[in-house]
Amino acid sequence: MNTDIEIKTPDNLLSALSETLKSYLSESPSRTLNGLSKKCTVSEPTLRRILKGQIKTLPTSTTILDILTTLTGEKNTALIAKRFPGPIADYLFSVIPIHEDTGTEYDPELNNYLKDAVTYLIYKLSSNSSGLTQKKITELFGKHGLMKAEDLIKKDYLYLSNQTYFSKVKHFTLNQENFVTNFKLIADFIKTQKNLTKSNLQSILANYSESISVEAFKEIANLQKKSLEKIRNILSDEKSKGTIPVFLLVALDTLDSLAVQDIVSEDKKLNYVNN
Repeated sequence: MNTDIEIKTPDNLLSALSETLKSYLSESPSRTLNGLSKKCTVSEPTLRRILKGQIKTLPTSTTILDILTTLTGEKNTALIAKRFPGPIADYLFSVIPIHEDTGTEYDPELNNYLKDAVTYLIYKLSSNSSGLTQKKITELFGKHGLMKAEDLIKKDYLYLSNQTYFSKVKHFTLNQENFVTNFKLIADFIKTQKNLTKSNLQSILANYSESISVEAFKEIANLQKKSLEKIRNILSDEKSKGTIPVFLLVALDTLDSLAVQDIVSEDKKLNYVNN
């Protein structure tokens, strides 16, 4: 479900964001909204509205993470949440899959690099436990792919071991723009049934649509969330590690943005992103 939809939110969360900015600016006279804006790539007018409590709707989770990552210098989402107990932590735990034991990270600079499709696929595959071999990169992307991998090494996001690339961060979250773009990118790799080998373990491919009630939407979203939690547990279990790179695409959305706004306003815990 796309978290970029503007939603109404309790005043205590917006107040907590405002107080966080005030505290940051008051710690040093050299700190300004303009300087903060340049560091976190959030516009100065947006920061000013948050600071003065003049914002009516909650900024996107990307905007909030960009701000908090810049304020703290921390990329681990669980540790960021711990730094801001209360409304901010509650919100972060509700919109992204934060697991303290996996060390999920949010890195604005990495997000910028992963706007490039080939770079994203290389990094994503290198995040798997078996890594991504130089041979496989050449097979998929040619010399262009090897150049992208070397660029990621220079930026200290990948390392090379036994002709295999590995990412230094195994669990990361993307901003919403990149998430949607790369969701479409991965979908292009889906194999049609006739190209699959005969097996009882073929993946389930489905595309459903229907007009439903708010209650039904919430029921499906909660079921989706519970299923994803079980799947993540399987993927992160050491007993599951192997050499087969797997992509899982899951989405639930609607063309009626107003309906989604009402649903999310009632239950923000339906609002989450995984990468």
